[in-house]
Amino acid sequence: MSIQQTLVIVKPDGLIKGLVGQILYDIQSNGLTVVDCAYAYLNHNLVEELYSKEKEEVYFREVVDWVSSTCVFLLKVQGEDAVKKIKWHIIGRYPNGIRGQYADNWIKNVAHAPDSETSAEREIDLLNSIFKKRKDMDNTLFNGKKVFALTGMSECGKSTVGKYLDSRGVPRLKIVRLFERIRDKQSPGEELYQFIKKEERNNPYVLWDAFIEELIDEMNIRKVNRVSIESLYGGGLGPYLKKRMCGHFCIVYIDIPLKIRLKRQMQREKLLTLKEAEKILLPRDKIKEKSGIPALKEIAEEVIDNSDTLDVLYRLIDEMLQRHSV
Repeated sequence: MSIQQTLVIVKPDGLIKGLVGQILYDIQSNGLTVVDCAYAYLNHNLVEELYSKEKEEVYFREVVDWVSSTCVFLLKVQGEDAVKKIKWHIIGRYPNGIRGQYADNWIKNVAHAPDSETSAEREIDLLNSIFKKRKDMDNTLFNGKKVFALTGMSECGKSTVGKYLDSRGVPRLKIVRLFERIRDKQSPGEELYQFIKKEERNNPYVLWDAFIEELIDEMNIRKVNRVSIESLYGGGLGPYLKKRMCGHFCIVYIDIPLKIRLKRQMQREKLLTLKEAEKILLPRDKIKEKSGIPALKEIAEEVIDNSDTLDVLYRLIDEMLQRHSV
């Protein structure tokens, strides 16, 4: 098996049906990674070039008209045997895959993917300028800014770190408050967890891009170049922010052994035994583990050891700020 890159174009009907979330889930379930993405309007000439191998087919003109009629979503995907997995297992040959489940016909068939490694290379080359344009726009949007995303297991000290960063001129923002603003604009009155779950199931990138807009707006309103956001949950948000914001985004994982967390829990709650502390802490840890918090440690730019004194912790945070000065 070889590491390959390939392409997924979610067609207008795939976007209308809210299938981006399912496509992303299938990509991840097959051990593949999205390395780039962009919304785009593809003009007739570009779509004709993409489908040039099918120029003699009776449906050629109709599919070109459909794919170029409105916005599509581009995903560049990488992994072992990515071309085969995407084309034949995820997008699928009828009646299998997502096409088999959701296609209306040969034209409105949800998504396109190249059928060979050579085709994948050619199509990615055709669309690379779109991915580059998106990155250039993001570099301008995030220029001079730095976001520290605080995460870790239960009672690891995220709030302590956030408060200290605030005292050092790095305002502390709550992730949940930013999502509440999005909810209030799009679906006021809906329970927040259900709103986030629904939006991430349909098309998480739309929700996460709205999150970035709220975040940058808040930074501009406050006239600050650095903020912390707390608390970063597991799943796709952190990796997406890391990928889109690049060096302007820093995952900070607050690390502390379970035994120390239990002892601190005992002191805080005035408990008499570790068993009492375990009853409080371990169920919360299971929720964190299920949501993917430990996986964020693997991609964190900073892992801060909070097993010593507050003075040591503050020194580590100061050193981190020096490393990430803007």
